[in-house]
Amino acid sequence: MRRFVGPVLLGVGVFLVVLGGLLKFFVADRVIVTPIDQYAQTTSPGPGSYLDPAALQVRSADLVAVRTLKGDVAASDKNTAVWDVSVVLSTGDGQLVQATVDRVATDRRTAEAVNCCGEAVNSVPVRHSGLSYKFPFDTQKQDYQFWDSNAKKAVPARYVSEETVQGLTTYKFVSQVPATQIQTQEVPGSLVGESAPSVQAPVYYDDTRTVWVEPKTGVIVKGSEQNLTTLRDSAGQDKTVVLKFDLTFNEDTQRSQAQLARDNIGKIDLVTTWLPLIGLLVGIVLVVAGLIIMVSADRAAARPTEQPEPAGTPSG
Repeated sequence: MRRFVGPVLLGVGVFLVVLGGLLKFFVADRVIVTPIDQYAQTTSPGPGSYLDPAALQVRSADLVAVRTLKGDVAASDKNTAVWDVSVVLSTGDGQLVQATVDRVATDRRTAEAVNCCGEAVNSVPVRHSGLSYKFPFDTQKQDYQFWDSNAKKAVPARYVSEETVQGLTTYKFVSQVPATQIQTQEVPGSLVGESAPSVQAPVYYDDTRTVWVEPKTGVIVKGSEQNLTTLRDSAGQDKTVVLKFDLTFNEDTQRSQAQLARDNIGKIDLVTTWLPLIGLLVGIVLVVAGLIIMVSADRAAARPTEQPEPAGTPSG
């Protein structure tokens, strides 16, 4: 029996040791990917002002931006996640100020943009680049290119510092879009100091975005944004504020994002640490046990067998 059990234990043990190594160095990189059925909502309140198009007046208000990210499962595949991301900006009493929709495809492992799947901003086809709404797994203390849907380009997100947010160690990144013309808009000349009844005024956009990223998962735990969008005159001078705000994830959003990061940390640790470690330890134990049983069986087989004395042989 021991001759059979020993090799079996040895074989199972070697298999578990090899499996632990494969989980750690081969399988983990392939199974740690962004889910395609992703759904998340963030709420960012803060002070601001906006141009009331009906009254042609700039009004100050408490603003709130609600961003909803929803995965398009049908358009996604094993390598690519497709998301539709809507941002609704409104006043505290519910008056709509602005609404945008960004459709983006990203690599499920690297979080980099993939140019496919009907990517667009406000239904206008746009080629995305850089990261969008999430950083890569195992985020490093380095600069990344981060997508800005208003400027319709990626800008550097520069690593600044390591900070604790909601009990998690996060990496702080800051991205800036310097004053950039994003479109022209027909407006009354009076808004830009012109005598003409209407003019095509350039619209300039200036934005600073700060994100605090949990590095193992790439989840943005906290975010803030300072925006200034203006109408300029023909001499390039700012004349009228179209939109201005300073918004930050509220506490509920930060807690929700932190819990999402913790849940994903647990899943990543299970694949990269605990399962490989358990496989390695159990495998070593079985290998040792199998070798001991096999050696014991070989020694027992090599021991000489006592022969019985023939019947009737004198004993002395």
